[in-house]
Amino acid sequence: MGLIEIMTFNKKAVCALCDKPQAKSYKPFCSARCKLIDLGNWMSGDYKLPSEEAPSEAEVLDLSDYLSQKKQNV
Repeated sequence: MGLIEIMTFNKKAVCALCDKPQAKSYKPFCSARCKLIDLGNWMSGDYKLPSEEAPSEAEVLDLSDYLSQKKQNV
């Protein structure tokens, strides 16, 4: 067994959000709560995949609407 295998073998998998130990049923998260928080982050646009494409006009308008609604709620 090499050094890399030993290092990864001794590490315990942790939740992608809160660093608590992962639960097998919610992998890579520790609970349904963290799983739903992550889903909410994706749905609200907090997570974005990098792209070199320019946003379409519709995407720009959607973002503008979202930001104006968010501003009104503050």
